Parts: sequence; C-alpha cells; structure tokens
Amino acid sequence: MTIEEKSRKLEQLFEELYNRVREFKKKTYDQLFLQLYHTYQDLLQELSADIDKMEEADRMAGIEEIAAVIPAYAKQKMGTLPKRSREVAEVDFNMTMAVFVIPLLTYEKDPYCGKIADRMVELWNEAKVTTLVLKKSSYDAITDGFKQRLCYITTAVCGSSGKADDCYELETLRAYRDEYLMKSESGRELVEEYYEVAPMIVMAIDMHKDASSIYRQIYQDYLMPCVHLAETGENEACKKRYTDMVYHLQHRYLHS
Repeated sequence: MTIEEKSRKLEQLFEELYNRVREFKKKTYDQLFLQLYHTYQDLLQELSADIDKMEEADRMAGIEEIAAVIPAYAKQKMGTLPKRSREVAEVDFNMTMAVFVIPLLTYEKDPYCGKIADRMVELWNEAKVTTLVLKKSSYDAITDGFKQRLCYITTAVCGSSGKADDCYELETLRAYRDEYLMKSESGRELVEEYYEVAPMIVMAIDMHKDASSIYRQIYQDYLMPCVHLAETGENEACKKRYTDMVYHLQHRYLHS
C-alpha cells in the first residue's frame, strides 16, 4: 500500500469506529469487537507486512508515519467542530481510541502493530487531540474487567487513595450489595445496570488529568455517605445515594 492508501484507510477506520462508539456496552462489546476485528483484520495485517518488508533502518520511520495518521486526522476533525460540541466529542474521540482502535492494533499481539499502537498513543497525547489523556488499552483488559463482578467505581475511588481491595469501604458496600440488593429482583436489576455502565465511567474518569481529585470528590460526596447509610441499615437511602452517584457520573463523564 502507498502511504496515501494507508492514510485513507486508517482515517476511514477511525471515522467508522467513532460512529459506533456509543455501542460500547458490557453485554455487546465482545461480539462487536470481534466483528470489527474481522472487518479490519486484512488492513492490520497489511500494515504489519508493509513494515516487515522495509529495511530494518527504515522501520521506525514507517511505524511513525502510520502512527501519526489517526491523531492528525482526529485533531483536524476536532478543529472543525463547534465549541459547544467539543466536550462531548472529546469523550467519544478518546473512547473510540481506547475501546476500539488501540485494542484492534494490539489484539493479535503483532510486534509491529504493537509498536504502532504505542506510538499512536504518544502522538495522540503530544498533539493534544483532546484535553483528556489517552492510555494504552487492550481487548483482554477490557473484557476481563467486564467479567469481574467488582464494585468498579468504589474500587477505583479507594484505589486512587491507596486503599487496599479489602478496605473497610469496599467490604461494607460489597456486603450491602450481596446481602441486600441481590436479595430482590429490583436490586439485582440495579446491580446489572451498574455493571453495564460503571467500567465505562471509570475508564472515562481515568482519562482526566485530575482523576485523583475527581475520585476524592466522589469519596466525599457519595461513597462515605453510602457507607454510613449501609452501616446504619438505611438500605433504601443507600440505594438512592449510589444510584444518584452513577447517574451523575454517567451524565458528567459519558455525556449519555
């Protein structure tokens, strides 16, 4: 492929995945990702093969050239958007990269595609495509996170402040979940809804440079009040407080 062909195909890939990023859900991610992988598998393999054919001294330049395409295209696209649309677009741009583009590049563990992914993340952040921070991600890490039945937001909040996985707050809310919410149909439905959206909320918060400050605020405004309500047996009030937290975070950081 010529660089023009590579660029056009990579730009199309980003555009198509950007238009599907709102489909990123726990129940559908696995099937959707594998469908997308099979759609773009030939392109990814061609990129790797093209670099493999280069002289060793030229490969890093080839990787750089490919890795720069999507950040440059996304930066230009962001610049064309009205200011009032950019806050929402920033989340969707970064989520497109984090849940689709980078995991697609790293899925086969191809060494050249892996290097493209590494450099693409660096260039995305260096170019300040968005005000958010893009981190390297993988299909395995995302699906493993979905499979683990954890108190995602509580775990992230406590982890941010250095608390252990068996800290008092986590143990209290896990007990509340298992001993109260899971005992009723409405409670189980609430837990399932939470597992659907919570990992995406955490991923979005982690893209913020002030993520630790955000988690501290969540701890003060929601987590500790929930713990206190659970301790005192105010179970319905605890459920409302936690539901309010998820709703607020979903609309603040996912804009959905």
